[in-house]
Amino acid sequence: MQTRKSDLSTAFAEVLHTVATTALPPRAMLAAKQRILNALAVTFDGLDEPAPRVAFRSVSPCSGPCTIIGRNATAAGADAAFVNAVTSHVTAQADSGFGGHPGTYVVPVALAVGEQRQRSGQEVLSAIAVGYEAAQRMEAAVGAALYSNGFRGVPTIGAFAAAASASVLSGLNAGRLATALNFAANMATGFYQSLAAGTMEGHILAGFAARAGINAAALAEAGGETWLGTLDGPHGFFETLARGQTHDAGALTAETRELGILGARSKPFPVCAANIDTMLMIRSLQPAGISPSQIERVMVTRPATPANGIDYPGVSAAPPHHNPLQAQMSATFTSIAALLGKPVTNFKYFRESFGDRDVEEVARKTSLLVAGSDVDGVTVEVTLKDGSTITMRSADVADMSWDTDVEAMFKRLASPRLHAATRSVCDVVASLESAPDIGGLMQLVRG
Repeated sequence: MQTRKSDLSTAFAEVLHTVATTALPPRAMLAAKQRILNALAVTFDGLDEPAPRVAFRSVSPCSGPCTIIGRNATAAGADAAFVNAVTSHVTAQADSGFGGHPGTYVVPVALAVGEQRQRSGQEVLSAIAVGYEAAQRMEAAVGAALYSNGFRGVPTIGAFAAAASASVLSGLNAGRLATALNFAANMATGFYQSLAAGTMEGHILAGFAARAGINAAALAEAGGETWLGTLDGPHGFFETLARGQTHDAGALTAETRELGILGARSKPFPVCAANIDTMLMIRSLQPAGISPSQIERVMVTRPATPANGIDYPGVSAAPPHHNPLQAQMSATFTSIAALLGKPVTNFKYFRESFGDRDVEEVARKTSLLVAGSDVDGVTVEVTLKDGSTITMRSADVADMSWDTDVEAMFKRLASPRLHAATRSVCDVVASLESAPDIGGLMQLVRG
């Protein structure tokens, strides 16, 4: 039986293949290096958490040429990428952008396939840019529709981005890349429920996306065929997962001003991205914190936007919380912890103090409200027991950008494991476009 690829899949693949075969602009090159450091940083920081241990046990005993980061073990590419993806997601400080947290599925895949295929640093950087491009375009095309229907971006968009990176590093042409994207469409799904519950499915979903991408590329390389309309047919990806919602398939191939990787951001705090602007504002305007004994009541008002909205699963939940992820997702917990001067830049705080009594005491006096207009920004109003009021508005902060020093973040989070090798990793990544084989970097980040 003869099969054909979707015209849309082919056109999308051609756009991505063009990115792969065009020299990266300097800004995109630097961004790809920063994505690697960010992913490695949070991976080392998350090694001892339950989900990574489960992920590692699920592939053990294992053998293969690919590094399982921070562990004295190697595995086949799909297994290594799976474990590394789960580990990079577990602290909630992976980078943020289209498709949720693209660094949790693009970077582990690019490093694993690059190592397995003995690709150069330049090729791996290019593949990372391609993965972020795929995620950005899928987000623009169908992200809002997927989220409205209850599908989470990390596994749903992530499968496409991971497939794009794996395909490029596997040497697939645009036609085979289109096939890989269509296979990925059939593996792309995952839900939000675990975020509110705080259970480990949310972290494991990044591993599902990474494994799906590698499997999709392998199927395409092996000669697999897919049918017309996998993406845009009447029973395809868009019409099924985005059913009843507005979406724009044309965004997959539209002209853009810059590469998607330039839109990714590194988180300054290990929390849900929806909470970061509020915490940044509080820390900017009240850097010393306020004692809980001084506080009479608090009102936190946030706009109903995707960036700061409170209807995201788990975000509107008030303490008590029963695990770290619930606290990291909670707008109330994260706001009050920042207000009280708690060490909210450190994942260890959330791991050990999700039941922080000071935070819970003030949280009981806190109201979480929705602003009348998106342009109102974030406002936190603190009434003190002496009758005075402190009002903080995001409009009063000159710079609300997430201006994270990624190299400093890497050194802080990775050095407890890497010790003297920390500087070497930074140096190798800084000149990665000159590395003939990604294997040198991967040797440095083994346990």
